[in-house]
Amino acid sequence: MSEQKLAKIDDVANHTFDFVIIGGGTAGLALAARLSEDPNISVAVLEAGKAHFNDELVLGVQGWMRQFMNPEYDWRFFTLPQVHANGKPTLWSRGKGLGGSSGMNFLMWTRPQRQDIDAIEALGNPGWNWERFYEYSKKTERFVSPQKATVEDRYSKDAVGTNGPLPISFAPTVSNAEQPFRKSLEELGVNISNDALSGDTLGAWKPVSIIDPATNTRSYSTTGYLLPALDRPNLHILTEAYVTRIFTETTDDGSVVARALEFEHGGKTHSVSVGKEAILSAGAIKSPQILELSGIGDRALLERLGIPVKLDLPAVGTNVQEHGCHNATAYLMQEGKNIITSDLLRDPDFRAKLVESSPDYAEPLGLAFTGLNFLPIQKLTSPARAAEIISSIEAKLAQGRANGSIPPGLQAQYEQQLAMLKDPAVPDVEIMVTPFSFKPGERASLVPPPAVIWLLTTGFLRVDVAAKKPIIAILSAVCRPFSRGTIHAASADPKDPPAIDPQYFAESADLDILVEAWKFARKVANTGAFKELMVAEVSPGPDVQTNEQIREHVKNNFVTVWHTCGSLSMLPKDKGGVVNPKLKVYGTQNIRVVDLSILPLQLTTHTQSAVYAIAEQAADIIKEDHDLLRK
Repeated sequence: MSEQKLAKIDDVANHTFDFVIIGGGTAGLALAARLSEDPNISVAVLEAGKAHFNDELVLGVQGWMRQFMNPEYDWRFFTLPQVHANGKPTLWSRGKGLGGSSGMNFLMWTRPQRQDIDAIEALGNPGWNWERFYEYSKKTERFVSPQKATVEDRYSKDAVGTNGPLPISFAPTVSNAEQPFRKSLEELGVNISNDALSGDTLGAWKPVSIIDPATNTRSYSTTGYLLPALDRPNLHILTEAYVTRIFTETTDDGSVVARALEFEHGGKTHSVSVGKEAILSAGAIKSPQILELSGIGDRALLERLGIPVKLDLPAVGTNVQEHGCHNATAYLMQEGKNIITSDLLRDPDFRAKLVESSPDYAEPLGLAFTGLNFLPIQKLTSPARAAEIISSIEAKLAQGRANGSIPPGLQAQYEQQLAMLKDPAVPDVEIMVTPFSFKPGERASLVPPPAVIWLLTTGFLRVDVAAKKPIIAILSAVCRPFSRGTIHAASADPKDPPAIDPQYFAESADLDILVEAWKFARKVANTGAFKELMVAEVSPGPDVQTNEQIREHVKNNFVTVWHTCGSLSMLPKDKGGVVNPKLKVYGTQNIRVVDLSILPLQLTTHTQSAVYAIAEQAADIIKEDHDLLRK
């Protein structure tokens, strides 16, 4: 029935809507639902992918594993070869279809460190502070408290929303390796957090998951925001509508006005007119590309690509930041110790025995990521090594101030990052305990050769250990990288993927920190409760020991965490900004951006909740600008 409520091409093409949203992903659907609450305004959403209503690959807790590299669900972006990571390209999967990446992520619901958000306001964005973020984030969630809370299900009642559209809960099925890892961390002086949702992510904790406990299925932007709003006559959702460019006019004062959008649907080119605003919610990868295809961006780049320049805005597609992650260090665990992994859940006999022995487990069974640990650099390594890394950054910033080699806007960002790095109460790395792996050949029919290479080198694929053995993988990630990259249109052809160059490890401090995190994670695995359950390290194994071996191993086995931000940064224009604090693109009257691309600094978190909070805050900003807020 839901499919029948979607718009048809004749409902959208050649019509005018007050707000036309490009992208029906996490932010786009949340924003559309909030704006269409006013029956007097019209909203259209153009989504390139399919609807995926009632799709088990989306709703299933482990369905994301079957979405990867499937072109119906995954945009399958690849970066350029990374010069500082031994020339490796990296897969950047993104959700394709209604709900976007909220329909294919790892289901973790976390909030950032308080200082992350306050730093964004300090960079010149009044109103984008922790307190406002906190309230908007809680507005989006409906926390369902566990009927039988375990010792791991820790939270503060004041830190969770209870009336929002998205049901969230503690995952009922865990691998049972997370708690031993936390105990090993405690032996090494790391605290267990009692509440990681109030702006303090430091320590070891079990995250809340985007799981509706009533159905044990994924809760995401489609189920939470879109479906309850789909009957509204003023909301039109068109799927398989690939936006190619924004048509603009230049006014007498030199500003740019969006008049219409061009999009492809059913093999034909169509247009839809903009009454009030065109809103980019296509994500940090596609949004800058669409702006550039529309003639808004760096004049030199646009002229080189043969795209008529409508607005020279050099910062478009710059300041790109991504959470970099060393792929999994894998550990073979003892059998018979109740360790649950994704491979074992594929075995019908194992599932049957698990449900029989644990009546609280409910079908459909599925594991979520539930082992998160956020640590400062001061916990990872010796005081001398931590000081050495910090001093190297301080020296570079001092040199940049002296000779002007670092642009003022980037210098200001680095100063915020450095202050957080020096604070032992603010985490700098994340260490994840993961029970996931792909079976060899599972996706072979859909995976092109580059993806096969990726799958064979990432910790999610196990190729050297027999099936039906419990394998736990430990991943380490840098939370606030100093390296900056770019995302630009590669040609004037809208169907060509953008050129993605995150410049991993361009700043050597990122690699230094990640190496220390990797060494510390191995130390934890060989300590106390976790060590007692562990049989052996099966990847990379004991041959990798020296600092140089570890550095090379990290560079050769490097993946992303898929949290890209910064490509359309919210900053003062003279500091490298693309949008102002009201999310309007500089030099335009009615083009806004509402997605993760606006964040000028990376966050110490998995970014899903941040995207929803951005959409919620943006909805109120837009309503206020158009006098749509109700008293």
